[in-house]
Amino acid sequence: MKQLLLTAFALGLAGSAGAADKPVIRSESDLPPVRLAFTVPPSEAMLSPVYPAMLPAMRREAERLLTDYDIQDPVIRTDLMLDLAAVAVLDGRGADAERYIARYRAAKTKPQLRQIGGISVDLAAAQFGVPSARRCEATATRVTATLAGSDPLVVRDQFLGAFGQIQMASPNFFAGVAAGFLDPIARQRGGSLNVLQALTLARFRVVATMLPPCRSALTAAGRAWLDAPANRAVDIWPARQPSEAVLARARPVVVAVWDSGYDVMLFPGQLATDPAEPLDGRDNDGNGVADDWNGPTYDIQLRPRSGSIMPPTASLRARQAAQTAFDKGRRDLLYGFDTPEASAFAEHTRTASVIEQGNDILGGDENSGRSHGTACASEIADGAPYVRLYNVAALPWGKGEDQLDVPYDEATVARWAAAVARIGVRMRGAGVGVVSMSWGLTANEITQQLLDRGLETDQARAKARGIAMQATMRSALLALMQGSPDTLFVIAAGNSDQPDGIQADVTQSFALPNLVHVGATGTNGRPTSFTVFGKSVDLYAQGEAVKLRWPGDVALHESGTSMAAPLVARAAAQMLAVRPGLHGAELRDGLLASATVGEGGLRLLHPAAAVTWARAR
Repeated sequence: MKQLLLTAFALGLAGSAGAADKPVIRSESDLPPVRLAFTVPPSEAMLSPVYPAMLPAMRREAERLLTDYDIQDPVIRTDLMLDLAAVAVLDGRGADAERYIARYRAAKTKPQLRQIGGISVDLAAAQFGVPSARRCEATATRVTATLAGSDPLVVRDQFLGAFGQIQMASPNFFAGVAAGFLDPIARQRGGSLNVLQALTLARFRVVATMLPPCRSALTAAGRAWLDAPANRAVDIWPARQPSEAVLARARPVVVAVWDSGYDVMLFPGQLATDPAEPLDGRDNDGNGVADDWNGPTYDIQLRPRSGSIMPPTASLRARQAAQTAFDKGRRDLLYGFDTPEASAFAEHTRTASVIEQGNDILGGDENSGRSHGTACASEIADGAPYVRLYNVAALPWGKGEDQLDVPYDEATVARWAAAVARIGVRMRGAGVGVVSMSWGLTANEITQQLLDRGLETDQARAKARGIAMQATMRSALLALMQGSPDTLFVIAAGNSDQPDGIQADVTQSFALPNLVHVGATGTNGRPTSFTVFGKSVDLYAQGEAVKLRWPGDVALHESGTSMAAPLVARAAAQMLAVRPGLHGAELRDGLLASATVGEGGLRLLHPAAAVTWARAR
């Protein structure tokens, strides 16, 4: 989730000949242990003379990585290209910036990124060689020309995000992003960042300083394109929904939302009861918690707790209402919704202090994670009275009082693995037919957190620990899924824009008859720029600007494969509602058999056809 948030803010050079002789980089934790020292916090350095003085060293390291290493992770490889384009902009090397942007786009797989990827850096590069009085005109002309050469059906969602970023861009905003995400890493690593983290600041500085002066011209050009009838959005998904008549006699179906917990007050009459824990004031299953009647819930240390949703930290609790308004406004802005919250957020990002915006970033990261389960539950249950939600709030991470992720360790992972076995027993006892799991954790993510938090400074040892911890989790999940053949597990594929074989999620390599991996499309049925892709992604559903609810009944829109997976879980629940008794493998078969084939051979969810398939069994 954090990766997607940071990417939203931030925005073929690997050798072929002799690649077998080069060291391999498959993830961030494979980078050589080069760290760049900052004499001041990165958020302060980004806009000061300190950062330009560091650019030559960063440029040399980035070019060395592209030349001397076999970078098999395409995201790292292309990010380095875009980073070098940003460095070239800051160095005043306009032609070099243009070349790197062209290479970045050519190396991308997704068509929207091949057409307009890195557009914010590209707009800054357009200002070179133009008299200062005409730079904004040149920047707006670049927007118009780039969009004129693109397919609106392909690039609209991507441009909406860039357009929203232009509205919120300011020096303090991007310094706040750095304060929220990069300053804590630097503090815990003796004032240093790795090369990818340090280079992110180059993109921040470019967008923060070179686009705001031209905001009016850019907004006019972008709005003209967005409002043109030929460029309007296409939405394939409403026509695929089953009719109310088909579901008029639907029977109750228990769907587990395995996530951060959900706001039970939003779903009256739709909460499942667990026979292992009747509401009688006693701890019937011996887990230390009485009356967890709607499903097992755990704290950030993976110890049983009461309460349906993770409590906020003191910092978030003190600013909950304002934070939620900011979070809604940011999403509305990035998805092109003209709302009061979007306007207020745009104004805030242009005027608030760095400290305020850093607090917004940390609070938003926590608020989003804490609201994640409610968002997923609402997608499954809203307008579906036959759904009975079962709560499994047991994620192997969480926020501490400093609003930073609590570090992974072997003891916590072992507690989680032990809890998984108990969760399986309880879900089977509660008659759970479908499980929605919009989360994952890679060995690289564990490794990187160990390194970023300074818990390990030896890269090899950190990687060994990360791999071992993920293996523990993987083994526990595999045993649970194999032991629950009647249940369909619906898993979000991930948001890293990587092929599935690069950084396999804990479940990505499972090939089970009762498991479906879900990728994300826009409203147009084409893959989003962020979705993981590859052979293990079985099915695609809408994952761009999906309408849902957060705790407190806040209506907003959200993107991610996290949002696509619950829509598949909902379709599976609809199948069970009209044909009780279908097993996990049958549900999977029906979802895949009823899917339509989209561009590139991708299978697109068709809930109405899936229900028809189930009724015909």
